[in-house]
Formats: sequence, C-alpha cells, structure tokens
Amino acid sequence: MTTVLDRYFEIVDSAGGHPADLADLRDILAENVLLMHSGEMVQGRNPAVDLHVAQAAKWARSKHRWTSSVGADGSVTGWWSRSGQDQHGHGCHGEGQVTAAVDADGRISRLHLTLTDGSDRARVLIARHLEVWTMPDPTERAEAMAGIYTEGIRFMEPDDVFVGREVLNEYIDVVRRKASPLRSRVVSHTRNREFILWTWDFGFPGNRTAVGLEVLRLDGDLIDTVTVFGSDRDAESAR
Repeated sequence: MTTVLDRYFEIVDSAGGHPADLADLRDILAENVLLMHSGEMVQGRNPAVDLHVAQAAKWARSKHRWTSSVGADGSVTGWWSRSGQDQHGHGCHGEGQVTAAVDADGRISRLHLTLTDGSDRARVLIARHLEVWTMPDPTERAEAMAGIYTEGIRFMEPDDVFVGREVLNEYIDVVRRKASPLRSRVVSHTRNREFILWTWDFGFPGNRTAVGLEVLRLDGDLIDTVTVFGSDRDAESAR
C-alpha cells in the first residue's frame, strides 16, 4: 500500500539537483502544515517548501530510503535515511524516525522527521537538543534529556543559569508556557573539538522574532554546557 509518506520521499528524491522541483510538495501538504525536520520547525505550506529547498541546496546529490506504515488512527509512521554527497563532494548521510498526520483531504497536516544519527555529528546534536524543547510531556522530555545532556548540564542565558537536568526540565516547561516558538531555524553551525557554535532564528506569536547563537560544550557525545547569546525577543519590533 502506497502512503502519503511514500509520495513525500519520492518527490524529495525526484527533485535531485533541482530544488525548484520541490514545488510538487504543495500537492501533498496541507495549507497550514506543521513541519518539524531535524530540529527545525515551520508552519504553513510555503515555509515548509522553502525549508526543503534550503535543505536540498546543501546536497549535490542524495537518495532516501524509508519505511512507512499506517496506524489505526490514520497516522503514518516509519524510518528514513538519506545518503549522498554535499556540495564539496564529501560523502554524507543522516537518518531518523518520521511521523505524519493526514487531514480529511489526504494531505499531510503534520510532518515530523527526527535526526538521530548522521555523518555531521554536530548537526545531529543540535537537532536532538532542539527536539527536547519541543516535547510537551515532562516525563518524555526527561528521558530524552538523559540521552543528550550530562547530568550536571549548565544552561547559561544572559541573566540566568540553570544547572542539572531536573532544573532545566522545569525551566523548559516555563518557557513553553510563556512563549513557545512557532518557528525555529538553524542558520549555520560549526564544530571545534569539544565545542559547537550554531546560530538560530526563532519566530514567536505576534510576528516577533529573535536571532542569536549558542555555544555547546561537549563531554563526549553529551552536551555539558549551553551558553546562549541572543536578542531579547520582547524588544523586537513586529514585522
């Protein structure tokens, strides 16, 4: 049985080196689709297509493999992997889980692709870091935090410092209640030994935006310290 996820990956693969061909995604995405892909999040059909175009531009060539199955509630779940070459001719790959919800017209209304492993370890860690902040359930979030943060994780904002997974978990609850982002984009990232520097662009209700960067200090394959540098979104002018 062919699912909407099968069609989705077929379109992404058929675009090849021509990101403009991703416009065909509009045929299978709902107008207000919520897309979460490798830690990034956008809402709306056009922003979702734009995100795919931006991602496709990083690959010289690539091919997906995937599985999909339909649940009793109509949702489609599976596993995905992507391999190929980047624009510099280097081999690269990534993989994760995928879930899609479908509306009454058969279009994807919610699409969630995690990034759990890949050749770019820094990008995988950023994705898993961002995933933690999207989880509404504190128990599920605590389990995920154990796989990405050290027990004594230090989260350092300009005015506050939160130490330990439990304390950070409580703070994430506060942030989600006060100002959960509507958009999150990874603008760029780089790694230097045990440090990852990445820049972000978040969107919030009321057309407010915030841009900034984080420095992640690693202890092995876990994040030990997050140092946040960013603008105060409350001071941002509405666009």
